Amino acid sequence: WHSTVAHIEHFLIHCQPRHSHLLLMGCSAGWMLPTAWLTQFDAIDAYDIDPLAQYLFNWRHGKALRKNQTHITHHRQDAMAHLQEILAQHPHASLWFDNMLGQHRYRIRDEAQVEKELRALKVTLEGRDWGSVHDLLSGPTQKLARSSDLRVQAVRQNVCSQDINTAYSQSLVQSLHAQGIWFDHLTSHVFADDTPTTLIPWEFKPHYWHWLQAGWQSPN
Repeated sequence: WHSTVAHIEHFLIHCQPRHSHLLLMGCSAGWMLPTAWLTQFDAIDAYDIDPLAQYLFNWRHGKALRKNQTHITHHRQDAMAHLQEILAQHPHASLWFDNMLGQHRYRIRDEAQVEKELRALKVTLEGRDWGSVHDLLSGPTQKLARSSDLRVQAVRQNVCSQDINTAYSQSLVQSLHAQGIWFDHLTSHVFADDTPTTLIPWEFKPHYWHWLQAGWQSPN
């Protein structure tokens, strides 16, 4: 996962949150979050349904956060189900959805509802400072030769949501030597169509890859 984590770190370094308070959604153990990015905030409220998330997150990032006097508060809570409540409680905070939105389809099981809710997110968050990295596509692959493995490490920059159509998605899948059935995580319209995003390949496990999409939106 090292190259994927490095790509995410490179993306986040170029994001400039407006607030010193971060709402961190679905942080889990924070495996894909760069510690240095987190330490720029004075306060972080982290939300996850996993009871072990806070302990693993603090094991990974806690020492550096304490050193930089970043105060973190963990909440065992479904951030999507309680989003309106969380936003009302913290009107002056930036948001980061950490590899969470792509899992929404597995939790709800109703594709039409999932797509509707994910499309509505940018409206719900209008006027807020927020970003996300999430699954776009995922599925099995053939064993990659070394040359192919190196080739797919290249990150595709500045892709707008309106450009992630069927043909483009097919080219992403083919670039990873896909085989079998690939899944659409229904996240291609999370961001406004004109939002530049970065597409990042992730070898989740041997012969199973994801394309992640990362983006950041700030009020005009």
